[in-house]
Amino acid sequence: MKVKQTVTFNLLLIFILLLSACGNRLAEETEEYQQQMDDIYTINNELTNHLDNIDSDKIQNHISDLDTDFESDELEEMISKLEGEILPLAESLNTKVDEMEVTNEDIEDHHNTFVESAQVKYDFAEQLSDYLSTYQNSVQASERLIDLSQSFMDNQKERDDIIENASDSKAEEEINTLIDQLNSNSEELDEASKILEGDESIESKQEQIDDVLLPMLDEHVDSLNQINLSTQQANRVRSVSLEMYYGYISYYEERKNTMSYNEKLQNVQLQNILSLQESYQRLDEDYTKELEELKSGE
Repeated sequence: MKVKQTVTFNLLLIFILLLSACGNRLAEETEEYQQQMDDIYTINNELTNHLDNIDSDKIQNHISDLDTDFESDELEEMISKLEGEILPLAESLNTKVDEMEVTNEDIEDHHNTFVESAQVKYDFAEQLSDYLSTYQNSVQASERLIDLSQSFMDNQKERDDIIENASDSKAEEEINTLIDQLNSNSEELDEASKILEGDESIESKQEQIDDVLLPMLDEHVDSLNQINLSTQQANRVRSVSLEMYYGYISYYEERKNTMSYNEKLQNVQLQNILSLQESYQRLDEDYTKELEELKSGE
């Protein structure tokens, strides 16, 4: 009976020693793994510091409130930093992580958490940069549309003043010829632009601008240039009217761009992008915890 107990004890001791040896070997391989990751850790720490400093709540609140100060100053600075510093770091991190080879299965499972975190960090930076750039483009395009509308009203007032102050019958005759052509052009343009206020798809509206409205405006410009004029006032009416047509061309081109920006923004939820910040932070916490467990041989 004593012999049997001794054998059992010896087997248990051997098993414990084997476990201890395996644990020590895993801890040693973990240390080697960390040394191999040193350069990657350096890039990751710099990238993470940049990303952690992004105030997601502030972005959400400013964009929701349409804060113009944020749009013109902080927004531009943030986009520049994302594109110039953060995204290159995220790309570099993912490239180096992909090149890293891990042979130990236990460490590889742990390493995959780091790989996932690196990808989420890139996605966060890339998607946020794209969203903010699109938002900025949309705001700036809307501002240009307002400026074009104001310019159109200013030109219209100037033209009306010239027409009202026509000084002789020849000028009045030539101006009336211009007005007839302008009215005809206006009716044609109004009819062709109705689709833009309807329920048609954005693609249909953009096609209408490209295929119908812009060529039509080019024809309207030609129609005014083909009229023979001799009086200074009539020529000035035509000149101002041409400025208005060129403004229309810019307006519809900008309108088309605005449609694309707004559609893109509507198809993406900003909150989903901002939530990626919490996702990579949670993965980083898991990675650190798992690393400590591996180093302790658990």
